[in-house]
Amino acid sequence: MGFLVAKGFLYTNKKILLTPNEHINLKDAIWAGCFVEPRILEVLPAAYERFKKHFSGDVDTIEKIQKIIDGIKQKNNHKIEFYGISIEKITPWFFIRLRDKRSKSLDKRKVSKTFRFKPETVDNLKSLKEQSGKSETEILEKLIAAAIHSVIIICVFSIRIADF
Repeated sequence: MGFLVAKGFLYTNKKILLTPNEHINLKDAIWAGCFVEPRILEVLPAAYERFKKHFSGDVDTIEKIQKIIDGIKQKNNHKIEFYGISIEKITPWFFIRLRDKRSKSLDKRKVSKTFRFKPETVDNLKSLKEQSGKSETEILEKLIAAAIHSVIIICVFSIRIADF
């Protein structure tokens, strides 16, 4: 429980030892969720997803947690349960901000993509990077957002002209 409180998943009114670097056996965490604090079962799949290196467990337990995680990632909200806790109660924990700012919620994570650009495009991108002081990723994200915004404006304008 000290790990979950230290990371920001749980809050307590009792003073407990915070252990943000603790290694947790999943069976022990599930036992604590069943017999000590049920909210542990609600946050455990999200904690496992964000901090996998801090957890260990047998194949069956990991598969159960991974099934919940996959269901949430795929927005498959059919009746999956994790030790009696519904997916509806588990899902919000994947999207909360934690004290540890290095850990991103499921909706804020960056997705790695690889593209092949012409050498001229790479030179233009480097030039923009030097001029603006921003990363190449930030420049590409802003250019794509601006292009999408322009397309939306053109579509709306075209619809209005057609209605006129």
